[in-house]
Amino acid sequence: MLMPVLIPQEKDNYCVCSVLQGIFRKYHKLINQEDIAKNLTSTKRGFYVDDKRFKDFLNKNGFEYQYYFHNQTSFNEPDTLLLEMNKSNGFLGHHEHVYLLSEYIDPVVTLIDPANNDVLTNELSDLMKEMRKGEGFFGLVKKLNRY
Repeated sequence: MLMPVLIPQEKDNYCVCSVLQGIFRKYHKLINQEDIAKNLTSTKRGFYVDDKRFKDFLNKNGFEYQYYFHNQTSFNEPDTLLLEMNKSNGFLGHHEHVYLLSEYIDPVVTLIDPANNDVLTNELSDLMKEMRKGEGFFGLVKKLNRY
């Protein structure tokens, strides 16, 4: 799988904008972080990733999006979701920050931090503990065939 190239987030609260920009770039869709931000619903610390505007923006650009709260994955098996994210695209969030999934090879999750492009590795069990403490979630992004 071709890995998205991340341009570090251009503002303190643009982590999700950087991650989306990286996913778009993987498919040769060039959208700057400011334009991405204009199409999302802002909060005090960033952007909502589970509202209609977010989903509609991705759909308008040729992607299907599914949001999963950390404890609401199918059959309560985040590893199955992470394998699906390996095949498509995905990101994880916790403690008001979003990370791009680079790779999941059981039990290790490799993430890219859009703040500085640092590569972070965690065991899934440790990551899930952090996600439970920090209102964690998963975002699955699939390219639609019609584009």
